[in-house]
Amino acid sequence: MVLVCMILGILCNAWINTKEPVSYERESIHFLCELEEFVKKDNGYTLVVRDVKGEDSFSCKKIKLYANEKTAMPKELHIGNLLAVTASIHSFEKPGNPGQFDEYKYNTELGITAQGFAGKIEIKKNTVKNPEDFLHRLRNHLQDVVSLCCDEKTAGIVSAMVLGDKSGLSDEVKQLYQENGIAHVLAISGLHISLIGASLFFVLRKYFMPMQGAAVVTMVLLFLYGILTGFSISTQRAVIMMGCMLLARLAGRHYDGLSALSFSAICQLLIHPMVLFQTGFLLSYGTVLGIYVFVDVFCDAWESKNPIWMAVAGTAGIELVTLPILLTAYYEFSILSIAANVLFLPFMGGILVTSLAGIGLGSITIFAGKFCFGFAHFCFMLFEWIGNLFVKIPGAVVITGKPTDWQVFLYYGCGVLFLFLQKWKQKKIFLLTLAFGVFVLFLPVHNNLDLQITNLDVGQGDCSCIRTKNHTFLIDGGSSDVNKVGKYRMIPFLKSQGISYVSYLFLTHSDKDHTNGAVEWLCAANQMGVKIGTVILPKLNEKEEAYCMLLDELRNKGCNLMFMQRGDTVTIDELRISCLHPYPDYEWKSVNDSSLVLKVNYQNFTGLFTGDLEEAGEKEIINKLSHVNYLKVAHHGSKGASSEAFLEQAKPDVSVISCGKKNCYGHPHKETLKRLENIGSKVYRTDKEGAVSIEYQNGKWYLSLWKKESGKKRLLSDW
Repeated sequence: MVLVCMILGILCNAWINTKEPVSYERESIHFLCELEEFVKKDNGYTLVVRDVKGEDSFSCKKIKLYANEKTAMPKELHIGNLLAVTASIHSFEKPGNPGQFDEYKYNTELGITAQGFAGKIEIKKNTVKNPEDFLHRLRNHLQDVVSLCCDEKTAGIVSAMVLGDKSGLSDEVKQLYQENGIAHVLAISGLHISLIGASLFFVLRKYFMPMQGAAVVTMVLLFLYGILTGFSISTQRAVIMMGCMLLARLAGRHYDGLSALSFSAICQLLIHPMVLFQTGFLLSYGTVLGIYVFVDVFCDAWESKNPIWMAVAGTAGIELVTLPILLTAYYEFSILSIAANVLFLPFMGGILVTSLAGIGLGSITIFAGKFCFGFAHFCFMLFEWIGNLFVKIPGAVVITGKPTDWQVFLYYGCGVLFLFLQKWKQKKIFLLTLAFGVFVLFLPVHNNLDLQITNLDVGQGDCSCIRTKNHTFLIDGGSSDVNKVGKYRMIPFLKSQGISYVSYLFLTHSDKDHTNGAVEWLCAANQMGVKIGTVILPKLNEKEEAYCMLLDELRNKGCNLMFMQRGDTVTIDELRISCLHPYPDYEWKSVNDSSLVLKVNYQNFTGLFTGDLEEAGEKEIINKLSHVNYLKVAHHGSKGASSEAFLEQAKPDVSVISCGKKNCYGHPHKETLKRLENIGSKVYRTDKEGAVSIEYQNGKWYLSLWKKESGKKRLLSDW
């Protein structure tokens, strides 16, 4: 039954991913709505509004609105206010690249159907939902107390752990905890609810009221605490399970954790069926399932109830159940995560108790609050020190890439077989079964190809990835309209493909829409887990200011640098990358014409990557061109590039244009598209198709379009 449910879940998720988003695009629209929640950020507010009804019969269930300093809005808002809003509304987009966060799927699962940028917000009717509004304001007050009593880093972690607010967590903290396999401690979990609930029940029963009253009051207070902290998936699960435990106590019955876990899942799925596919839901339930199932299994198999062994068994159980979920969501795994959890989890009870005391006493006197938070601050410093030591160990974090559905299916199949075999007490057999499941999950399925070229969707910018079986090359990496393009587009793509090392990064020229993502990546802590061997720049006699600044920044980061000019080549195995431009004495008038032009040869395949080369630069290489199979169209399809003479000489079979959706430059220009059409080249655009990928495998060429066709491969029969 479990395996049948898994198959149905995979099929259902695949069907959801094929559905096209409903278009809610409106440049400016006026509508009425009810305020459900709002969060103040440094640069404004994020609001979630419901029951949206506007002009031209516009309506939707929920919208996420962003308001900044330019938004005209009242000084004070309350949960339940009826608002009149003027805003631009946009649909959530499906991801344009493999590995990219799917904001459409995530928000749809939460019931949020669109997003908008508010120009004006007015209170139409000052209705207030008193309990929710009171708890919202109490949460803001408690966050202020934490901020006053702690330094910024400690305050961010405490707010996440105790108040459910992760907005104060720095990227460095999130990455460190994730790489060590302890990111779950940054969320309100069963440990928090169990500790708070058990303590409340004990105190109320012992000193204030009988068991029935203590149980009811405890549940009410836990429910209010859940609302206060945002009632995340893990909090809902923990509150429902605690309720089951208290009911069992009142009824004089034995509490069964697995039954309570199942009941909690059924309750959540009946209310919000789509959360079944959320990573948070799967991790929350997988964690508890791993503890309940594998602690007894391992303790019985090794006939030990030692507390340390039970802690190790519980942590191992968590890892075994959640491993495919983590690899599917984050594409990497910490080898030392079991050790990290065994070391860190014993501190969590003390951190929670002292943090709650710090929040309570800090509301009265800041000095007492600071004193209580001292323990948490010390523990977080210790975690950071040990965590940084762990991630520096070679091979501590393994980037596996996203496993396929069949790998996940076989892994869990082996897990079920493992649980069945352990009843026979045959340690070797059931451990071999488990080892085979792990082996299947870690099979490197992403490098089973001879050559792959992918033009990533980085908005108005450029980034091309060339892969062979053993090496990866990147040409450019930047964007002018995607914020943190390195973190949110380039690195997720590389990790999803199981790439942990890039042999060469070619930066064709110094424009930021070709370099800022690469610089962001190189400057990040531990290079975000993906190392770069050598950075290659064009060799220029005359260097403009941006080129010099880029060069200084790369040198300051200790990058291994190389410079290419016409005639230089990089050859690895059967792949040869040749530089056609610039030549040593070339005097450029536009920085675009100083771009590296690279010809890629693999067996009978020829590809051409032209940076932002314009017509003046094209004239310098036109006599060195012949037919190419693949052209990365220069300068995002600008009419000043890809001249008629250049295209007639190259005659590309496939041309790929990298540009942003509705970009302010109007790229690609219709003149360029017409010239490409005239030579019979098949044109693909990242703004429409998302990442465009061609692959050579087993003597055949395949094309896949990530956004338009969900990455489905189709044969290029005419190659």
